[in-house]
Amino acid sequence: MTIYENFGGAIIISLLILSVLVLAIHYIKRGTKGVQLDDSNNVIERFTRFERTLHNIRALTFTIAAISGLVFLFIEGTVAAGMMHNISGILFFTTSVITFFLWHKSFWFKPYDKSWLQHLGGYLTKQSLSLPAGKFNAGQKIFFWITILLPIFLLATGINLFISRITETEADGTILIIHAGTATLATILVVGHIYLSLWANKGTWRVLKNGKVSVKWAQSNHPNWEIENPKSKPSIKANSKSKPKPSKNRVSI
Repeated sequence: MTIYENFGGAIIISLLILSVLVLAIHYIKRGTKGVQLDDSNNVIERFTRFERTLHNIRALTFTIAAISGLVFLFIEGTVAAGMMHNISGILFFTTSVITFFLWHKSFWFKPYDKSWLQHLGGYLTKQSLSLPAGKFNAGQKIFFWITILLPIFLLATGINLFISRITETEADGTILIIHAGTATLATILVVGHIYLSLWANKGTWRVLKNGKVSVKWAQSNHPNWEIENPKSKPSIKANSKSKPKPSKNRVSI
């Protein structure tokens, strides 16, 4: 408990800064990968308006909970700040549950995901690879399941800490460390998620504007995603057993 009180804040901030530095080095060394998404020829719906709204609410509530949680590490939080943290945390958990029921069927792993994992999505090479991926690639699936499980730990430990606060009893040191550690891991994952959508896969964030992507982008990034082509052709699904190939050999519709 004493170690956490004395060094917890510094350790968490250091880990966050370190994660940002690692991502910055990755971008300098590897740069942008794949086909970039722009505002032209986006005719395939990837996310509905409801899905995008849910994503944005989930992101906002997590951000509020994370920032207010960091504040508690360095200063004595006010009642208002505590309420903001608790309410945003509950809303984040609620939207996570809805997200699970909405998307979980799309996030089960497929045999072809093994190839994506073996090549780490091509993020450690400058060569542009066309790796097998469905609507969501293996990395996105891992991110999904982790960010579905973490809110459970955050809620369980958060309730314990809340009870300690209102009963004016000392919080259990182990519970406090688990809560802070889980929140830190979640924050680092979100930072990585933002990095991938803004820099490593430039333009990906644009899908949050209208939920649509181009055929070229879908072919390049998710060749096994079975969708209806706007030109009335059956799908863009590629051979899931094929080996990764340079981008110039990507499947065409």
